[in-house]
Order: sequence, then C-alpha cells, then structure tokens
Amino acid sequence: MKSKTKLNSKTNLNSKAKLKPKANLKPKANLKPSLKDAKEQTLLRVSIFLILFGNLLGISLGLWQSRHPDIVTDLKRSEYNESTHEESLKFQTDDGKTHHITLKVPSKTYSKEESQTLLDEASKKLDSSILGKNKSFSSIHTPLSLPESLPDCPVQLFWTTSDPKILDYTGAIGEDVPSKGASVTLRCQLSLEEETLSWQKELYVYPEKLSKEKSLNASIQKAVTNDSSSNPTLALPDSIDGQHLFFYKEPAKTGLFVCIFFSLLGFLLLPLKRQKEQEKIEKQKVLMQRDYPDLVSKLLLFLHAGLTIRASLEKIADDYQKNYRSQNLPKRPAYEALLETCHELKGGLSQPRAYENFGSRCPCPEYKILSVLLIQNLKKGNQNTLLLLEKEVTDALENRKRKARILGEEAQTKLLFPMLLQLVIVLALLMLPAFLSFT
Repeated sequence: MKSKTKLNSKTNLNSKAKLKPKANLKPKANLKPSLKDAKEQTLLRVSIFLILFGNLLGISLGLWQSRHPDIVTDLKRSEYNESTHEESLKFQTDDGKTHHITLKVPSKTYSKEESQTLLDEASKKLDSSILGKNKSFSSIHTPLSLPESLPDCPVQLFWTTSDPKILDYTGAIGEDVPSKGASVTLRCQLSLEEETLSWQKELYVYPEKLSKEKSLNASIQKAVTNDSSSNPTLALPDSIDGQHLFFYKEPAKTGLFVCIFFSLLGFLLLPLKRQKEQEKIEKQKVLMQRDYPDLVSKLLLFLHAGLTIRASLEKIADDYQKNYRSQNLPKRPAYEALLETCHELKGGLSQPRAYENFGSRCPCPEYKILSVLLIQNLKKGNQNTLLLLEKEVTDALENRKRKARILGEEAQTKLLFPMLLQLVIVLALLMLPAFLSFT
C-alpha cells in the first residue's frame, strides 16, 4: 500500500510539474501586446513633451529677443557690381515710439584711381582676347570674339564698327565682303561705374572661310532671300553651283514614340498583373481571417448538436448558398472554398483528400490547421476534435480582438499629426496677442 501511495504521489507531482509550463503560457503570450502598448504610450508621451518643450522654448526666446534687441550702428554693403539689398530695421525716437523702416543698402563702389587702373588693365587684355582663330588684325578670316565683359573683371564692354555690313558689333563677318578684303575700324567703349575709356583697332577683313556644307547652306539661303516675288509660297531652288537639290522635311518621330510606349507597356504588364494578383490574394486573406471565427463557431455548434463533420460542413455550405448566392451578395472566399469542398465530397472524393484540398485552397494558416483537425477527427474520433475546436474558437476570437486593437492604434497614429497641427494653431492664436503687445 505504501508503495502504491508513493507511486500515486509521484505521478501527481509529475503531472503538476508538467502542467506548470502550460499554466504560465497565457501570461507570456499576453506580454507582447502589453509591452507594445507601453512602448507606444511612452513614444506618444515623449513626442507631446518635445512639442510642448519646443514651443515653450521658442516663445521664451521670442520674448527675450523682443526685450533685448540687437543694436545696429552700421550695415554691411554688398560686393562690387552686386545689386542693392534691403534691410528691415526698427528704431525708437525720444518720445518712446517704435517705427519700422526698410533701407536700401547700395553695394561697394570703386574710387576714381581704382576704376582707371581696372580700365587700363582691361584695355591691354583686349588685343589678345578678341582675335579668336585669327592670327592678326591685318588678316581677319573668321568671326571675332567680342564679349560684353572680361573674366574676373568688373569692366563693361560696348562694341561698334565703322562698317556693320563688313563686320558687325557681335564680331560676325558679313556676306558682302569683297574678295580682296576691306578695312574696318573696330571701337570699344570700356565703362566702370562713372569712368570710361575708349579703345579702337584698324582691321582688314576678308570673306569668311566656310566649309563645303556651310558654303552650300549660305548659297541656298542667299537664293531664297533674293526671291522677291509676291507669291504666297516660296519656291526652293532646284540646283546650286551645279548640284541638284532635293528638299524634304525631317520625318516625325511618332514611330519611335510608339516603340518606346509599347516596349514600356510590355515590360510593365507582367509586374502590374502580379501586383493585382497579390492585392487580390491579400484581400482574400483579410476576408478569410474575418470569417474564420464565425465558420469554426458554426461547425462547433453543429457538432454539439450531434451532426457529423461532413454533415456540418454541408449544412454551413447550404446556408451560405441560400443566404448569399440567392441574393447576389458579395462572395466570401472562405465559404466559396468550403462550397467547393462539399461539391468534391458529393462527387465521390474521399474525405481526407477533400479536407486537404480545402486547406490548400485557403492561403491563411488558420484554415490549414482546421483541415488537419478535420482529418484527425476521421482517425481519432469526435471527442478530441470538439476540445481542439473549442480552443481554436477561443484563439480566433482573441486574434480578432488583437487585430481590431491594432487597427485602432493605427488610426490613432494617423490622427496624431492633425492633432499636433491643431495644437500649434491654438498656441499661435494664444501667443500672437502677447507678441503684438510687446511690439
């Protein structure tokens, strides 16, 4: 008897020791949501503290700056040749009134000696900077480079010529230059603020040396320009310098655009289709997870009423077909998969195979667990299945509550920015009269 009591006490102790971990599972499973909520509440408090602290600090700095203004005795000028800038200032008179003024601050100016020195230096640089590809001023065959200013020099340049038909103020050679060349006087007016300096050079200009293509283009342009008829259309020349010409407009690039468009469409079609399929699967997952607690609860109810697994599933499918399909309501993916399973069973497919197909048709892991439980029911009996289904219903309802809480937290996070914006507006409305009273 003593040995039996010892054995019974040992077995009881072992059973209690085995049950302890199971009893501790629930607090551990509930730790994650509570920790997450605590972290989010802490983050929310820190963000509110930062907003309030920043606003109070800014208001304090504004009040201190308004009572201790930065006294100004002089203003900094802009650099040479820069435009004038404006400075907004406040000043106070003897009667204690505060006034506001916007002053235009001119840029730095050169003295007369500095301006003359810069003009002399710029005039010396002109001889070497305007020739371009020409070797000397006595033999000008290519256009000159006549800039409006020199690099790193504030002097402004204004060009003129004695014969603009031979050489214009931009340095371009005219079309009426005789083959023997022509003499032209090039003048430049150098200016820096109020100081000026004149510069001039005698040039000998020859007809511009053109490439074959440029020469042909110039001949065509001259022939077109010389056509002074009053016709509404301009006749193009058939030949120039013994060369027959055939004019046509550049073809449109519509074909290229069509190729690019359809190539992009072809490359993007498959990813877009995959994205739509993925969105459809995600939507089905959400609907299936939403219907899972109801479906398992109905199955458990019919099993407690004495129906078999197959009869319970067929009853759930028939109710869905009567209530939803007959009224043309939106389809429910979980019930559609169950309805297809019932059709397979009526078609002669074995129950284990039909339940396995039901789990594979549903992308959610919950339905795969349900299919495994249904297959186990065929092997081990109904009593164990009822206990597992009750546990599954409880877990499904807890998951639904947890997801609802997560959605609520996401909605609160989205509303955080509008609430902060309203807080800033209210603080601004409260602080604005205080600032205006100090000014």
